[in-house]
Amino acid sequence: MNKLNSTTTIFLSILLILAGIGFVYLIYEIWNIFGFWRLTLTGVIEILASIIFLQFLGSAKSESNGVVIYNPKEWPKLLGIAVFVGVAYYLYDYIEKKEDLSELEYYYGLSYLIILSLVPTLIFLYKLIRDSRDYVKINNGVLSYKDNRVSEEFNLSDIESCESKNNGVLLNLKDKTTHFIPLKQMNFNFRDRLNLTSELDDLLKQIKK
Repeated sequence: MNKLNSTTTIFLSILLILAGIGFVYLIYEIWNIFGFWRLTLTGVIEILASIIFLQFLGSAKSESNGVVIYNPKEWPKLLGIAVFVGVAYYLYDYIEKKEDLSELEYYYGLSYLIILSLVPTLIFLYKLIRDSRDYVKINNGVLSYKDNRVSEEFNLSDIESCESKNNGVLLNLKDKTTHFIPLKQMNFNFRDRLNLTSELDDLLKQIKK
């Protein structure tokens, strides 16, 4: 048994070493095809777009007749997607026009753009459309939310406290149970999650007075 475990460990170690070498080679090839500074600049642009458009821009909150509804806006995220698509097209146009690329390098660069740009963008766009009607509502002492086909509601008087946790809000109920609202998968960005948790916490404190 010990010999088998030792062989397995050696085999896994070799696989990890080969995977590490392969990863380093892939990074080298990407830099060689697109250029270090070009990748750095486009990477910075995508990071800034992600922070501004996906995490901070646009408020999900609306209020009418005392009813507060948090329904994340889609347009800031669509702007972020437009930036990602623009960056991907720029890199695609670059390899299309670069004359000294071999056919292998061209298809490698194209695969890189498809796997790391096109596929994630399509997945994000699908989730954005799928979750567009998700919301959290506070109305007359009742907290309710809709996450696709899941709908729940709680009386604020039954909630002891709440806390931001795992990209959502955790409700600590007075019956010693908990309930987690998965805000991130409901299209809530960082700012929306922070604002909702803060407002809900203030309401619970007011009820206790």
